[in-house]
Amino acid sequence: MADKTYIYEAYRYQPRADNNQTILQFVAPASEIREWAGVPRKAFDYQHGFQRSLSPQRVTEVSRYFAEDPRNVSPTSVVVGFTGDVKLEVLPDRKLPPGARNLGDPVLIQVTVPDYSEAPIEELTTLALRKLEDRLSVTTVAVIKADVQTAAAEASELQDADTVDESFGITAEETAGVDESVVPDRSYLEDFYAQLLAYSQGYVTWPSEKQLREVLYSIIKPAIIVDGQHRIFGAANIDQDLRLSVCALPAATWAESVFQFVVINQKAKPIKPAFLSSIVATSLSADEITQVYGRLKESHVDVGRAHTMEQVNTDSRSPFKGMIDFEVEGSDGFLQFPGMSKLVSEFFNIPRSHPVLLPTGQWDGVTGEWIEHFFALWMGVRKTFENADSRLWKQPTDANPNNLLKIVTLQEVQRFMLDTWADSRFIQFTTPQETEAHAAKFWDEFPTAFFTDEWRKKGLQTSVGRSILRTALTETRRSMGRKNWGHRRLGLFSE
Repeated sequence: MADKTYIYEAYRYQPRADNNQTILQFVAPASEIREWAGVPRKAFDYQHGFQRSLSPQRVTEVSRYFAEDPRNVSPTSVVVGFTGDVKLEVLPDRKLPPGARNLGDPVLIQVTVPDYSEAPIEELTTLALRKLEDRLSVTTVAVIKADVQTAAAEASELQDADTVDESFGITAEETAGVDESVVPDRSYLEDFYAQLLAYSQGYVTWPSEKQLREVLYSIIKPAIIVDGQHRIFGAANIDQDLRLSVCALPAATWAESVFQFVVINQKAKPIKPAFLSSIVATSLSADEITQVYGRLKESHVDVGRAHTMEQVNTDSRSPFKGMIDFEVEGSDGFLQFPGMSKLVSEFFNIPRSHPVLLPTGQWDGVTGEWIEHFFALWMGVRKTFENADSRLWKQPTDANPNNLLKIVTLQEVQRFMLDTWADSRFIQFTTPQETEAHAAKFWDEFPTAFFTDEWRKKGLQTSVGRSILRTALTETRRSMGRKNWGHRRLGLFSE
């Protein structure tokens, strides 16, 4: 591979006197930035990235803006993180007029990048594996290498899985159900490394070599684009020499780049919590999450929910494993993130809403973690209905008219159970096993046709609609076993 070298004059400065973090400010053609900077975009089969997917429409809009008038420019900087072969040379001080403040140093930046387009995929894979090994512990790498086939087979599926806000009808109080002190003890990065290693050794195949190349570029290029990908691509499409202001983080770690991406975008245009969950839970190793976690919290970025929802979507104990829509390109989840986040947080908030269900009124009085009881409750529901009719725990479609796995139904089913148990004063959460048994018994002999028959009543997400659904659930359960009675006579099943 032939090397390409790019040299720019830059200004290096220290934003804060009490910290040695430096920043580089310089100008570069958009086409050149695209050559030496990779874009770590998230997609369903590549969880390691953290950028939003590139939107062709936005790129076209940016290109149109630059093409409309030669006076149209981009006065704000794109942000990159230098992670690889970048050299800095301090230039001689320039004589400044009296009174002028010298707050930095003029430097030359030399960026060297091989022409990866000429390299075979095997060579790119080897380079990427080395980069990933630098970010994983020696022990983790050794364990995976000891049995690559098993490690790849056991790797968690790389599934994707606003802060949930009032635009979805969810308040901050309702979404408080997250233990923000918990940092996951595993990462998707290990899974990705295992699968890439297995690919390099011929144990697995990759669906698209073109997409894999883009993934590997984002790992091995000497810089990554933190913010401004659409401007860079849009500008390069119009004019190869169109110049952009660049703000660069020298010697940036992947964790620092993720932190800057989240903070920059959360402040300017809030990242949806579904995407934030994917970024935090899948773009970093466990050690990197530890490094970044506290800083994100201090920057008022809600990351606690990210870990909880990632667990709901990936934990083998979760009845909702792989079902949550994290709004990432290629994801096949179908349960919308905001509604599921509300379902989870309402369960977590049982100490406030239904304290009588807990021996001490708090979660610390039960055996196991609160989320184990959430899994158990819904596993009891799932097993009961799935055993009676397997269609009831599959994605609703025209061919599978299933009303159980809809957000409004799940929320009202959970509220119905909790309210009924609290009113009875006979049920309390003790162990996850008991919780699952209580849930299964609650729905035993409930007619499955209730969820497969057509619900003709519209607007169930409204307060009136929810009341109709709740009444139908209550009346049907109360009337189980009664002769000459059927749920189809209820308002839910009529216009």
